[in-house]
Amino acid sequence: MKKIWLLLLCVALLCSHCIYTHALETTAESAVVLDAATGVVMYAKNETMRRSMASTTKIMSALIVLEYGDLDACYRVSKADACVEGSSLGLHEGDVLRVRSLLYGLMIVSGNDAAHALANAVCGNQKAFVRRMNQKAAALGLKNTHFTNPAGLTHQNHYSTAKDMALLSAYALKDARFREICAQSEADISFETPKKSVTLYNHNRLLHEYEGCIGIKTGYTMDAGRCLVSAARRHGQILIAVTLGDVNDWADHKKMLDAGFAASVPYTFDLRQIEIPVVGSNRQSVSPAQSKICLYVPKSVLPAIRAQVCAPHFLYAPVGKGQQIATVSICMGHKTLKSVVLSSAQTAKRQVIQKQSIFEKLFHYG
Repeated sequence: MKKIWLLLLCVALLCSHCIYTHALETTAESAVVLDAATGVVMYAKNETMRRSMASTTKIMSALIVLEYGDLDACYRVSKADACVEGSSLGLHEGDVLRVRSLLYGLMIVSGNDAAHALANAVCGNQKAFVRRMNQKAAALGLKNTHFTNPAGLTHQNHYSTAKDMALLSAYALKDARFREICAQSEADISFETPKKSVTLYNHNRLLHEYEGCIGIKTGYTMDAGRCLVSAARRHGQILIAVTLGDVNDWADHKKMLDAGFAASVPYTFDLRQIEIPVVGSNRQSVSPAQSKICLYVPKSVLPAIRAQVCAPHFLYAPVGKGQQIATVSICMGHKTLKSVVLSSAQTAKRQVIQKQSIFEKLFHYG
């Protein structure tokens, strides 16, 4: 039975590849739409073609800063930091900022100077930081990705693919700090020296133009062309769209995300069927306060989704209303898509059994 289920899962996943390829056209050199929870590719066009990815590189740079850096640490900008070519936060030699402010400058205005400064602040030098980037790419299984710098400057050995960038973004979005930064259309940052505040405006138009957009990163170089990684949330489902080399990226991302959400359906698990026996109470069982769990998934993998209930065989009284009684995990294969803690909808008081006196026992058995 297990072998049959695994076979069905494999078939479903194969069928899910490029769910609506023939219904959608983009001008991108390579593109992909990925469901963040399941990892299912919903649309693909040359998704494994290695290409320059410009400043979308900074998704990985931000991730390394978040995982290894001290966001409250101060850093003094060097001459080399301030002289980096391309898009800029406007740093000058001698400026002092907290790593947190540099990170906002990295993601919101795509500062190449901020990228250079962050690499030095977190790892001491550029090479060590880039080594961390490549180690993380390998750990995430991004086999067609290699970095040579933290900013996304053109280099023959600096490349990725639409699919790898989508997988990287799905991982990065698990970090609440990353989500907070890339979803902001504008933000104020502070310089410690000289003392001043600067307002940053996000280059990502989709934050204003697309319902549910939560980021992520724009990019452009002459070699890479226009690059864009976007993410949007609807009904709790997050879809990630990536285009590399796309002159119509804003319009294409709207179409790609729309088609992805249209190709998704709800999976619902009824929690009213769960009842847990209670020992030592007049109440025989308790049930969850929640009535159902619902999440949206790509339609093609719906048959592979299952619910796994983890609950004790029984509970000892007393059981309080709101007390944790079980957990339910919604899974696809070995991957947990959503996990919910269930609480009791009822109170089960301990049953009090009064002891009989010796005279009561004699009278009862007399």
